[in-house]
Amino acid sequence: MNNTDLERISAETNTIDRLEPQETDAIFLLRSDTASGQECAELLKAFLRQSLGLKNIKIRKLPGIHYQLDQGSSLEQMGRQLKQLILDCKEQKQAVTLAATGGFKAEAMILSVIGHQLSVPVCYVHEQYRSLIYLPYFQSPDPSDASPDHSATVSLPFSGRPRDTVMNVSDVSHHRPRTWTKVAQMLKKQSWIDQVSYDPSAFSAPQNGVKTARNKNQDGCYCFWLHLYDDENHKIAVTVETTGHTEQHREYSILFLREQIGRLC
Repeated sequence: MNNTDLERISAETNTIDRLEPQETDAIFLLRSDTASGQECAELLKAFLRQSLGLKNIKIRKLPGIHYQLDQGSSLEQMGRQLKQLILDCKEQKQAVTLAATGGFKAEAMILSVIGHQLSVPVCYVHEQYRSLIYLPYFQSPDPSDASPDHSATVSLPFSGRPRDTVMNVSDVSHHRPRTWTKVAQMLKKQSWIDQVSYDPSAFSAPQNGVKTARNKNQDGCYCFWLHLYDDENHKIAVTVETTGHTEQHREYSILFLREQIGRLC
């Protein structure tokens, strides 16, 4: 099964595929208090295990979240349950991302509110969308200055490369996607990004998305594929070389890049 299949099957599989979960990651499927919610969650769990090899998948029912919502107590209970789940993960030093895709609109709003309150990234994608959208942190006026909450304990080595030599991409601009200038500026500002260069292999990353490259660079550091796309005449694919060499570095780097791209695109 390829990425195109995962994009088309459902909004949920599209989102999870773009988040590039690792085998050791925990995925919580928050289902509505309905028979169809239970059925969908169980099917999605089985599919993710079989197709993506994910093993740590847990289903959590949201009591009272159904087609006849009351005046708010069920949503309040959902908010408390979600908040406790996030705090438990943070206590175990786990990075958290909330995917507000699918389900009732009220659920998506609660995820957004709790995510903003706890400084947890909240993303969203629809079957027809070309990119993973991240909701902004309103307390930060500059998107490139907004850091995910999980970055606090991660320190990547400095590149040492002058920032004006990071971009190893031609100056031809008439085929560039409209977001390229902003994205390039954001990349140059990150001291742990060593080099950005054109790489056709990066077209295998989701459109307007990021994916871990197959190989590290010659220094043993992680690289990421970045694919920006407006249409067939305005697209670009680059490899982003970083100074990160541990799994923690990789996790922080891709979460940071994915969130920034999701806000800029």
